[in-house]
Amino acid sequence: MKKTLITAVLAVTASAFAASLSSGLASGERVTPFHPKHVVGALADTTGCFPCTFQNRPQAQVWVNGDKFENVLALAKTLDKAQDQYKASEFKSLIVFITPADQQADMAKKLKEVAKTEGLKNVSMAMIAPDHKAITNYKINTKSEVKNTVLFYKNWEVVSNLVNVKADKAGTEVLAQNLAKVNAD
Repeated sequence: MKKTLITAVLAVTASAFAASLSSGLASGERVTPFHPKHVVGALADTTGCFPCTFQNRPQAQVWVNGDKFENVLALAKTLDKAQDQYKASEFKSLIVFITPADQQADMAKKLKEVAKTEGLKNVSMAMIAPDHKAITNYKINTKSEVKNTVLFYKNWEVVSNLVNVKADKAGTEVLAQNLAKVNAD
């Protein structure tokens, strides 16, 4: 009896914790225009709207909220290669770093250096302040437990989303599955 009660409490606790880690627009919801500070990629040195620019093409956005830079870099490399792999469907990808205004100059410098040294030619990287309305519009959970949110969308509609993607073997496989799904005809 005691063991059953403990198991039930742990299950409820784990379920509540997992629910609190939801982040991002759900499948079927629509992305909206927003204007981050682009640092690297197709819209570098502008505040252009990524979804507006690439319209109905398949796209991925990775929203970063305190994730380890090594993990984000590995995700960026995966997305960079995916843009070559899915060139025929004109797939585009953007990594959005949620960065306080007083840290954006240093972050911009770091992103430019990393893109150059790592040979990132396709993936775009941008920054947005923590109080930007796009965070609310995109339903990005900024609690410290949520390190990244990945949205896959086409024709302005979310196909799938992932939370706390690790760039390990399992995470890379999940990314590959979702990339194939968003790029399917």
